[in-house]
Amino acid sequence: MSEDVDIFIENISFEKFLQFWSEIEQSYECLNTGKSFKAYNDYLNNHHAIRIAKKGSFIPNIELKFAKNDLDRYSLENRAHVKLADKSLYLSPLELQIPYKLFLGSEKDIEDARFLFQLFKDNLNIVLLKIFLNKLKVSDNKRYLGGFDEN
Repeated sequence: MSEDVDIFIENISFEKFLQFWSEIEQSYECLNTGKSFKAYNDYLNNHHAIRIAKKGSFIPNIELKFAKNDLDRYSLENRAHVKLADKSLYLSPLELQIPYKLFLGSEKDIEDARFLFQLFKDNLNIVLLKIFLNKLKVSDNKRYLGGFDEN
């Protein structure tokens, strides 16, 4: 089980953030600070994540941050829509998630990348996967993922 879920959002105004804060503050808390102004200005606007969890617990939590670079923006613009019962969820493209986990390089991240690759390899755009592997300078991907063809 993952301890946290990373969520990228577009850079939003403080007013819109305050609306979000008001909607969640009954059941959830920001682990960084209890002040909405500080969470927005000291953290989000300075490219730092805020962590949000159910009141009284730390794990699991959400790591919420503004998109700050090309890869973050690519994730937002090319997100995949997943429908679970009557709920919607958006995920970053697997062709980016897998190389990013290899780039992070922890044992858990590498294990996650292998699992995702094995599970979805028949549905992945291998050319795009290789582009992100190169962009993130993951040179020994074959050691982690095994051989794969672009066909």
